[in-house]
Amino acid sequence: MFIHPQVKAFLDGIPAADSAPPIEEQRVAFSGLWQSLAPPAATGVVRSEAEFEVEGGTIPALVYTPEHVPNGEKLPIVLFLHGGGCCTLRPEDFDATSSLLAKDANAVVVVPAFRQAPENPFPIPLDDCVAVYRQLLDDSLALGTDTSRIVVAGDSGGGYLAAALCLDVRDAGLAQPLAQILIYPMLDMASKSPSRVSRDYFLNDAGLAGVIAMHAGDDLLNPRVSPLRAVDLSGLPRAYVVATSLDPLEDEARAYVERLRSAGVEASWFVYEGMIHGFFSFGGIISEGNDCVAHVASMLRTTFRRSRAEHL
Repeated sequence: MFIHPQVKAFLDGIPAADSAPPIEEQRVAFSGLWQSLAPPAATGVVRSEAEFEVEGGTIPALVYTPEHVPNGEKLPIVLFLHGGGCCTLRPEDFDATSSLLAKDANAVVVVPAFRQAPENPFPIPLDDCVAVYRQLLDDSLALGTDTSRIVVAGDSGGGYLAAALCLDVRDAGLAQPLAQILIYPMLDMASKSPSRVSRDYFLNDAGLAGVIAMHAGDDLLNPRVSPLRAVDLSGLPRAYVVATSLDPLEDEARAYVERLRSAGVEASWFVYEGMIHGFFSFGGIISEGNDCVAHVASMLRTTFRRSRAEHL
């Protein structure tokens, strides 16, 4: 199987681990890794903080806004749900990619610090994200954004949250986002697909099983845990799904695209050959990570442009 030379150099430098350390050690290690491998953050973007109300209190979020906005223009919104299997990583660890998306898509990017397992297992992370989406729709925080133009996006565990959020929003009768952008998403927590059980490049089935157990326990067939298990996928927003050829999650992502299309939902499918899970954030050492960020920004621009044209 083809492995990109930059990916191979990264994999060759990773020390072998016999077992997963305690979750707090994992969080420190993954945050350090993500930040060390990130590309430079975009200039011309203002990072601010916000708080969203959730059941039992509030959660913080980082908000990325382009510096130069024409007077009176309301920018569209990207609700970006970060990866980490709903157990690790933080909005700060996606500072570079979030700022790049804000600048390149000319949008306000909101990255919430949803509560995480094992302290806050399913359904709390998903419920937090749905609560944030509701408040963005209502412009409760007075961000001055165009609430009719929202895209939800996420990578890995955040891709799962983005897909599950769209199902929740549909079932609640709320306005759907314009699109869902799912970057190597976790979509079937109970999967034993060929890619899930055979691929071992940075992420493998054992690593996935660990975070899944912390997040969902035995509730793996619940469609709010595994969106691929939902009976009905009709009425969802257009999907852009990004996968990699070395990722154990590729098969379930492909299956989701096929099921969306069968349900009458527009779905675009992109595979980055020779790339690993996480590469979207690794543009500091893997150049195709930067290409993927630019690709996602292009998806956002196209989606926002189409929406504006439809309302003229």
